[in-house]
Amino acid sequence: MMQPTTQQAAALKTLVIPMADDEWMIGHRGSEWLALAPDLEEDLAMSSISQDEMGHAELLYEVLHGLGEASADEAVYLRGPQGWRHAALTAAARGSWAEWVVRRYCYEVFDGIRRKALQRIPYAPLVAALQKMDREHAYHLTHFQSLVQTLAYGGPASRQYLEEAIREDWPKLPDLFEWGGRDEAWVSWDVAALAPSMMRAAFEQVVRQDFAAWQLTWPGNLPAADRAARHHDNSEFLAALLLEMREVRQVAPTSGW
Repeated sequence: MMQPTTQQAAALKTLVIPMADDEWMIGHRGSEWLALAPDLEEDLAMSSISQDEMGHAELLYEVLHGLGEASADEAVYLRGPQGWRHAALTAAARGSWAEWVVRRYCYEVFDGIRRKALQRIPYAPLVAALQKMDREHAYHLTHFQSLVQTLAYGGPASRQYLEEAIREDWPKLPDLFEWGGRDEAWVSWDVAALAPSMMRAAFEQVVRQDFAAWQLTWPGNLPAADRAARHHDNSEFLAALLLEMREVRQVAPTSGW
C-alpha cells in the first residue's frame, strides 16, 4: 500500500492514535519513578524505558502526521483532553511499586500482541516504526517479567503486595483492547487479530501461562470495557495531568522534546 485511500487512512488513524497515546502516557508516568525506584539499577532502567516509550510515541505521531494529523509536537502539547485516545490505565496516577510492575507487565504483553497484528498492515511507514519499536520492547517485556517473578518469590509479604496489585489493576485492563472503531474498518488488511475479542483472548492466554509458572492466583476473566473506553471528553483528571505535563512548555514555548 503506497498511499492509503481516504478510508484506509481513517482506519489507520483509528488504530495508531491509541497506540501513540498509550506509549506517551506510559512513558510519562514511568518518568515519575525517577529517584523513587527501589534501587539505583532500577532507577536507571526506568529512565531508559521511559525514554524509549516517549521515543516510540514520537515515531507513531510522525506516522500519523504523514496521514494528515498534527505533528508530534502539536499532538502532545496542544490537544485538549477530548482528543486523546489512550487507555486509562496507561495514564493512571502512580501507585505502589508492585502496582507499577503489574501495570507495566500487562501493558507489555498487550502491546506485543498489538504490534504483531499491526505489522500485517502493508503501510511502510507504520511497519518501519513498529519494527524499530520491537527491538526495545523485547527488553521491556523481559524486564517486567523478571520484576514480577522477583516479587512473586520475594517472600510472603512481597507475594501479598503483588497479588493485591494484580487485583487492583485487573478491572482497569479492558480499556486496552478497545479502539473506538468498528472491526470492519481494517478487515481488508487481514488483521482480525486486532478485534477486541481476539486480543483479549491472546492476552489472557499469555498471562495465564506466566501466572501459572509463578504460582500466582488467576484473577478471573477480564470484565467488559466501559462504553466510553479511550474517550476522555469530560475528564478533570486528564485536564490536570496535561497541565502538569506541559509545565515546561508553558515556561519555554519554543523548547523541543
